[in-house]
Amino acid sequence: MFNSKKDGLTKLIVGGLHGREGKITEPILKKLITGEKPTNGNLIVIPALCKNKRYISTLNKSYYETKEGKKLLSLIQKYKPEIYVELHCYRKSAYQLLTDPERKLKRGVPPLVEISDGVLIGSISPHLFSMFNFKLAVVVELPCKNPNVDWVVLDLLNAIKSSKSAEEILGCWKIKYPYQIEKAISLLHKWFGGGLSD
Repeated sequence: MFNSKKDGLTKLIVGGLHGREGKITEPILKKLITGEKPTNGNLIVIPALCKNKRYISTLNKSYYETKEGKKLLSLIQKYKPEIYVELHCYRKSAYQLLTDPERKLKRGVPPLVEISDGVLIGSISPHLFSMFNFKLAVVVELPCKNPNVDWVVLDLLNAIKSSKSAEEILGCWKIKYPYQIEKAISLLHKWFGGGLSD
């Protein structure tokens, strides 16, 4: 946890929430931790909530009854973040499922939007939306077998570090990825009326 000792948002970034994806998210989030420190607010980074557990989708309510699911809820309750980010990785075969235009009908969440090089952004689980009130809450997904996309993930996450508002974070993202971020915001507003606030 990084406390800048200056007022600001509390930001929680969690990687490796299920299965073996923690092995992928941990090195990336350790790079984030060893980089430039935040200049305001608090930044809590969990590089890998778990590293080798049975895979249960975070879209499934039963996930939050598992040991790692309960740990996640406990972290959110403890730190009460205004900004919340989950970092996941996906198999190549899952790309079409994650970006499927019909994903809302099939899985209850809108499709993820590709930012660059297979890195996707989209909504967190509706179960978390029903329990917590975040100013900005997103899932970032990267291909599990493409370590060369670290720079895209770190680009997104570094914008969060010292931003003073959700709007400032989105503004930073829009400069580099205008179409993609606008599309993600549009999808989330359409179905949830929030998640990515504009």
